[in-house]
This record gives sequence, C-alpha cells and structure tokens, in this order.
Amino acid sequence: MHNTYGGRHAYVLRTDGRGRALAEKQFYVSPFLPVSGGYRLSLPEPDGDLALTVTLHHPGARRPFVARVRGERRPYTVRSLLGLTLRHPMAPLLGAARIRRRGLGLWLRGVPVVRYGTEGNLR
Repeated sequence: MHNTYGGRHAYVLRTDGRGRALAEKQFYVSPFLPVSGGYRLSLPEPDGDLALTVTLHHPGARRPFVARVRGERRPYTVRSLLGLTLRHPMAPLLGAARIRRRGLGLWLRGVPVVRYGTEGNLR
C-alpha cells in the first residue's frame, strides 16, 4: 500500500478458501482516517473476472469505508499495453486528481483532518 506522502507498507495476507482475509490497519493512508480499525478483504483468485473489495471498519464510525476494483481478464501484449497508454495517457493523473477533489470536498464539509505523523505506529 502507498500513501500520498511517499510512505509504503506491505500487508502479508493469508486468505481462506473463498479469498477472504482480515488485517489490522497499520498504515496512514488518508488524512481523514486515523491508523486504527481493521480491513476485511475479498481477494478471490480471478478467473475471467476480477472483483476485489477492501472494507475498512473503524471504531466509532457510522459506516465502513469500502473500495472496489472490478475488471475482466484480457490477454496482454506490448502492443495492447502501448495502445491503452496511448488511448488513455491521462488515466493516472485523472485518478490522482479525483482523489484530491474528493479530499477537498470532505475538508470543505468539515470532516476533521488526522495529521500525518500524529499516530504512534506509522512506518
């Protein structure tokens, strides 16, 4: 996992037969969420379709934070990857811009900010 401050943390997971796992949150990711709570992950081995879900359950939160990735398996070649890069050259920048826009919206609505480095167990 990476955060916008250049930090990285690896979670080593053991999934059950259905691709599910639990992990305690140990890494600062969002300025709006402290380093506490736990993740419930659904990471099944993809067949034709990819369907990953990460749910953060935080003590005292009304609702968990949920992130999903969906997709379909396609064969890749240098040509197909180059074609995607040429067709969607701004995709990484657009993703980063959307994350920052969402953060600005949360901040404008008064969601409290948890400062980086104020948590005791940062790596």
